[in-house]
Amino acid sequence: MTTRIVITGMGIVTPYGIGPAALWSGLLAGQSAVRAITAFDASHVRCRAGGQLLDFQAERYVNQRIVRKVDRFSLFGLVAGQQALEDAGVTSEDLKHPVGADATLVEQLATGQDHVGITVGNNLGGWEFAERELYHLWQQGPRAVSPYMATAWFPAAVQGNISIQFGIKGIGRTFLGERTASAYAIIHAAHCLQQELVDLMLAGGVEAPFSPYAVLCYETSGLMSAQAAEHPGTAYRPFDRNHDGLVAGEGGAFLVLERATDALRRGARIYAELAGWAATQDGYNCTRPAPDGRRYADAMTLAMRRAGITSEQVDAIFAAGSAVPVEDETEVRAVRLAFGRRAERVPVSAPKAAFGNLFGAATAVDVVLALLALKHGVIPATLNLDQPAPECDLDYVAWQPRGLPGLHTVAVNARGIGGTNACLILRRWPVSEGRGG
Repeated sequence: MTTRIVITGMGIVTPYGIGPAALWSGLLAGQSAVRAITAFDASHVRCRAGGQLLDFQAERYVNQRIVRKVDRFSLFGLVAGQQALEDAGVTSEDLKHPVGADATLVEQLATGQDHVGITVGNNLGGWEFAERELYHLWQQGPRAVSPYMATAWFPAAVQGNISIQFGIKGIGRTFLGERTASAYAIIHAAHCLQQELVDLMLAGGVEAPFSPYAVLCYETSGLMSAQAAEHPGTAYRPFDRNHDGLVAGEGGAFLVLERATDALRRGARIYAELAGWAATQDGYNCTRPAPDGRRYADAMTLAMRRAGITSEQVDAIFAAGSAVPVEDETEVRAVRLAFGRRAERVPVSAPKAAFGNLFGAATAVDVVLALLALKHGVIPATLNLDQPAPECDLDYVAWQPRGLPGLHTVAVNARGIGGTNACLILRRWPVSEGRGG
């Protein structure tokens, strides 16, 4: 019998603020969190807008001694990771001081056992920290450079910082898969659980893209919207006839994954089952997806097959929705190939249009949104979708959220540059099998 994997905790930092409630309320209110970049002078790029988390006071959540040693992307990971553990019933205090006969999992964590692992998706690493210290190097010399430079900027720093902070000593992996990075992190976490290499996985992604060099890297990719200079709030337009590229966002999201039997044994609230997953590669071009969408469709088909469902049983799709014209068009082709006649009727949404594409964290954020959608029976809308592009003819949830009281199974799509594809299937957990549903 296949081991069932469930999600028992979630934590998230987005341009709307800290926690799932801030994200959900902002989306349902139709508020755009994309605005002109204020973190630095962005006049050297065309895409001068993004989903920024303003007034982020890291010291409220993380010890000041840690704050000065790490980059912003690690701070996002520490905050979201702690939220997810606490939400799953594993608090920071429990990690240090386990009590009671029901604290078996906590005791394992606190005593340094290797039953808990972590996987992280990221794209850029910590360039805000790196750029600042490189400036000090050129302006003042080597002695002015922070001694933490070597450990603060590289993409795996988040994995290391979370592991140290919470005493996680099991499997650790960081995936650099562009916009599919956190999809790979979640899939690997599920595999580790199914192979019984760990008992609990903290899986997600982080991104902090707003520094002069980082935004320049995105700009040279050719993926960014040119509308952001004049119309920052409406520049990100997935599937719209005026789509011309994506707009970046910052933040992070983490999930606690467990085997269903373990979660039920410890009385955990279960948000949903991660019922299916798959990843494929186009193998076509370094920067462009394959025009036929076939391998992307295969990821969706394989994920549904692993979940033991057909396309008729998928109630909604959370699309990758990059707003890069060729990527939007091929995503639609892939949905049509994978879903057949069902493609005409399944609701499709890309809520990230309201707060930006979080690249390495994009899929993890979409999974949190899917969990909230399953919980509330509501699909959040895609903003800025006035009229679909000619080849983007699906049933989009545009501008206004759509209530679906019977929402049970959703697909979360992910796609990175050059055709790295993934799909996750989330299924509502029966109320009778856990405290949540």
